Amino acid sequence: MTAASAPRRLRADAARNRQALIDAAERLFAARGLAVTLDEIAAAAGVNVATAYRHFANKHELAHAFLEQKIDQAVAIAQEAASAEDPWQGLVQFITRSLELIVANRDLHDVFTPGHKRESLDRLDQRIDPLLTRLVTRAQATGALREDLEPGDLSVILAMLGAVGDIPAENQELLLRRYVTLLLCALRPAPVPLPGGAPAQARQAHAPRSGAPGRRADGAQASDTVES
Repeated sequence: MTAASAPRRLRADAARNRQALIDAAERLFAARGLAVTLDEIAAAAGVNVATAYRHFANKHELAHAFLEQKIDQAVAIAQEAASAEDPWQGLVQFITRSLELIVANRDLHDVFTPGHKRESLDRLDQRIDPLLTRLVTRAQATGALREDLEPGDLSVILAMLGAVGDIPAENQELLLRRYVTLLLCALRPAPVPLPGGAPAQARQAHAPRSGAPGRRADGAQASDTVES
């Protein structure tokens, strides 16, 4: 082992430990909300408690880091969809993959305060809005998407579909596919125009529902450069 290789391995170990903590927090927050402690999260992650506290001062910082990671995933979905060779398939991909992200995290809605969520969603708006505009305009240019659809409508569509995930069903996946198919059909060009316009503040659906209002969770995002 050389002196040059040791720091790189340390940083890789630190990144793995940090991600293990975030993954464990996701599982425990979903089961117990903020009743879980950082010590318990460390144990579930197989990480030393002292290491956990070097990454995150408290469970609230960890919750915020988790939300930021999910937002990064939402933006990555939009980026890939906006660059799809077939604009319509890009739109379908955006809706289906975003819905998967929302449904997978629906049990985490009580982890963040409204103010905490708003700060993250404001950053999400800045990053995702240009991608959704490109996604919509490309699909409209091919004639595959109705001309009166606005990028902000996609947020409402995702919120509507996300609500389907809360409906008890023997086959939840099939139920979601039913309403995804129904809404996709409604996005095709139609002779009846849409009344009004998309709401100005409808971005909550872009982020996982872990960002919904709930119990107190004050704190700032932990630094990505902390090492164990």
